[in-house]
This record gives sequence, C-alpha cells and structure tokens, in this order.
Amino acid sequence: MNTKENIFKSLEVEVLNTNKPQDTEYFNFHKRRFERLYDFVVSKNPTGKKLRVLELGSHYLHTSYIINALGHELHGVDVSEFWELDFVKERSKKLGIKEISENDLANFHALDAIEGEYDLILFTEIMEHITFNPVNFWKKIHHKTADGGMIYISTPNSFNLPNIVRSVKNMVTFNSIGISAEDILDKVTYGHHWKEYSAKEVQRYFQLLSDDFEVEIHKYHYKEFEMKGPFLMFKILSKIGNLTGFLSEELEIIVRVKKNQGWKKELPRY
Repeated sequence: MNTKENIFKSLEVEVLNTNKPQDTEYFNFHKRRFERLYDFVVSKNPTGKKLRVLELGSHYLHTSYIINALGHELHGVDVSEFWELDFVKERSKKLGIKEISENDLANFHALDAIEGEYDLILFTEIMEHITFNPVNFWKKIHHKTADGGMIYISTPNSFNLPNIVRSVKNMVTFNSIGISAEDILDKVTYGHHWKEYSAKEVQRYFQLLSDDFEVEIHKYHYKEFEMKGPFLMFKILSKIGNLTGFLSEELEIIVRVKKNQGWKKELPRY
C-alpha cells in the first residue's frame, strides 16, 4: 500500500542508490517540506481523483516521485541543465514523467504546445529566484489552470528573524542592501534569492494580476539545524523566529483559481 511512510522510504532508497551528494543533501534538507506538500495534496483531494499536475522547477524530481506515487499524471518543467543530468534522466524515465524543457520562462513558449488544463500547479522554492518580469508567465499559468484548480507555492518569508537582523546590521554599518556581492559572484544564477516576499506582498502580487486568484497563506518552517557552529547565531535566530510563528522562515501559499473575472495585468512597455 502506498502510504506516506512507504512512499518516503521508497524515495529515500531511490536517492541513496543514486549516490549523488547533491541529490542526497537536497532530499535530507527539504524532507519535511516534501512531507508538508504530500499532506496538502492528499488533504485537498479526499476522493482520490487522478489529478493532472504541472510541476514548475522539477529539479531532482523528489516532488515528482511523490506525485507519481500518489497516482497522478505529472508534467515537469525545468531548465535544460537539470534535464541533462544523468541521474535526473534516469529517474524521469523510471517515473514516466512528461519532460518540458524551458530556458525562457518569461515567455514560456513550451507551455503553448500543451493541450488541456491542470488541476494543480506546483511552484516550490522558485518564486524568490525570478529575475524577469513575470506578468506573461503568470498569465500563461492562469490560462493553463483549470477553473477551480490550485497553485501551490512555497517560498521564504522575507520577514524571518535572521533576515531582519542581518538587514538592520547591514544598513547600520552602511554595508549593503539586498543580496551580497558574495552571493552574486559565488553562486550560479539559479541559486540567487533575488527577491523574497512577505505575506502581504504575496497577497498584493496576485491581486494585481487577476481577481480570479484567491490567496491563502500559512507561515511555517521545515529546516532542522543543530545548535552548534558554524553560523550558530543564524541558527539561534531562526529557532527563535520559528517559535514566534509570525517570523517563521517559510510561506506556504495556496492560490485557488476561479475563472470569472479574467486577466487584468498587462506586460509593461519598455
């Protein structure tokens, strides 16, 4: 029986057998977030209906594995660099995922060729990485989401306690505002958190796009830190912030799409 415990044990074995450090580290770090997503998908689909799911940012296919094990139809989208990784290719073939390679999400032409609509769209740990104007991107997502369908988003809460303390310190010392020079130069482009959002910003963001979007937001945390160095102060601040709830590290955003108002935001002109 495909219980939650069995699915995650199977996924863990899959990851360990692949024997890729980046695969194992990512799974271990995000496991609690994956479990929360599992709970969401199951709770919002009590009849067990087979859903048509679009995952934006398939990455190492951990979430894809879970959705597949639940018996849903899955289409995965990511940049070509990830689809070209050997272990991702092998895992995708094993799961029978429809691969959608897209290196230009601002225009998202790959979605034009997909017929029909999706019951659920997953957009986890991606929103903070967007560096382009996303109006046309969301317009296509709106078009491809079924009436009554949902978009599930997870993204860091900009008002988490370490962020607040770091920002105040950097401003008081006239050091910087926003991401650091080290972040820009030491990570690949897809690794930057160019923009993190508050709960109020997310509400406003989707309100500006369309009145068809109904947004529900929960603050939570999933990271587990050992209370010892390095970065001990960051870990302590994270723990304190997570205990408050209000200053938790993460936002879980559920966007329900009810198609009766239409699209209202157009791409600005240069």
